Amino acid sequence: MATAAATHSGKNYLNDKSGLWSWLTTLDHKRIGILYMIAVMTFFAIGGTFAMLLRVELFSVGKTIMEAKTYNQVMTFHGAIMVFMVIIPGIPAFLGNFILPLQLGAKDVAFPRINLLSWYCLLTGAAIAFFSLIYNGVDTGWTFYTPYSITTQNGTILMVLGAFVIGFSSILTGLNFIVTVHKLRAPGMSFWRMPLFVWALYSTALLQVLATPVLAITLLLLSLERIMGVGIFDPKLGGDPVLFQHFFWFYSHPAVYIMILPAMGVVSELITAFSHKTIFWL
Repeated sequence: MATAAATHSGKNYLNDKSGLWSWLTTLDHKRIGILYMIAVMTFFAIGGTFAMLLRVELFSVGKTIMEAKTYNQVMTFHGAIMVFMVIIPGIPAFLGNFILPLQLGAKDVAFPRINLLSWYCLLTGAAIAFFSLIYNGVDTGWTFYTPYSITTQNGTILMVLGAFVIGFSSILTGLNFIVTVHKLRAPGMSFWRMPLFVWALYSTALLQVLATPVLAITLLLLSLERIMGVGIFDPKLGGDPVLFQHFFWFYSHPAVYIMILPAMGVVSELITAFSHKTIFWL
């Protein structure tokens, strides 16, 4: 009766509780999905601005608007923002949070508070990464390849720490989705009856939980090498710079599928809806 009354009065996830504080402390999966959308679109605008600056600089031969070092810094921030703050959290964090519980017949995700915490991890990591802009910038490229990233005097540690914190957002979101799929499906919905979009998010969540910790450890080792001089990647100290690449791409190769699988799930749903055909896959 209460639900019917609320629906009749026009209350929904957008206007149930008003005010900024109600949004910043919400546990509603739809609201958190919208918060992710706002954050990701903001980061997309910032990363897109850096991209436009790059294209302006390449408009003519020689210097156009920036020096070579500044160009490398702009390229680094463009790549880091687009990869870690836009493409990877984009569809899973926004559409996943909004639609996954609805397609499973669940009231919310399994851990609503952890869901909100993951959004704050994204914002915190982004703030730390952006702070490196005023600390001599970062010109290593978004891959932070050694040995240059352990010898250059700039804000690499802040950028790496920001990516490290953002990784926790990805891990927490993936963990939440996995538990939600396993424990909160509607009665009668087996694994083989789940929509393809849910399957895409579930596969993505597995990759996030398995691969992201490897990147986090790699970035932590890079920071320790810069701060304490531990010989892990620096060949001068007996380290192996290629080892960094192996560790980094152990995550970054699955990251390609973290980016594309949710989009494939979206396309599967759109084709099914607008062609009025059921996708056959068994």
